[in-house]
Amino acid sequence: MSLGASIEAITPSSSSDTITVLLRSATSPYEIVDAAKGVLSGAGNASLTFRKASIGSSYYIVVKHRNSIETWSANPVLFPSDGSGTSYNFRSGVGQAFGSNMVVVSGAASFYSGDANQDGTIDGSDGSLVDNDAFNFNGGYIPTDINNDGFVDASDASFVENNANNFIGIIRP
Repeated sequence: MSLGASIEAITPSSSSDTITVLLRSATSPYEIVDAAKGVLSGAGNASLTFRKASIGSSYYIVVKHRNSIETWSANPVLFPSDGSGTSYNFRSGVGQAFGSNMVVVSGAASFYSGDANQDGTIDGSDGSLVDNDAFNFNGGYIPTDINNDGFVDASDASFVENNANNFIGIIRP
């Protein structure tokens, strides 16, 4: 599967990052059918291989990232039976996400950043984690480094604060 996606706080040309993509059943209770990890390139592309998905079936595509809001495709996506492969481009517009739960950054729809504790909501608890790590000069590949620059500082806190003020959280069927 070919996936196009952007993350709000990460400059597309400067950084790549790991994502996990789940395929969930198109009907409630939306059970996980398959999962794959991949690297979202600086250009916003990822190539993923699913081994359990049934060809000719439709699934919700769910993207998870270490500090972004889990984002679902707007509708179930067909995995064609002709073996031609599947592609999905979240970047083409906020309407590609369920509930239009994305933000436009530099002309591309992007996943909201700041859910450092991965509880599905960007709020004060995420802000506290970022503040504590900034105070302790923590850095590296950690969930509180929202913009993936290797340092936890005020630039990371600003994404959390802005999205917390806008009550950003998961929207799913």
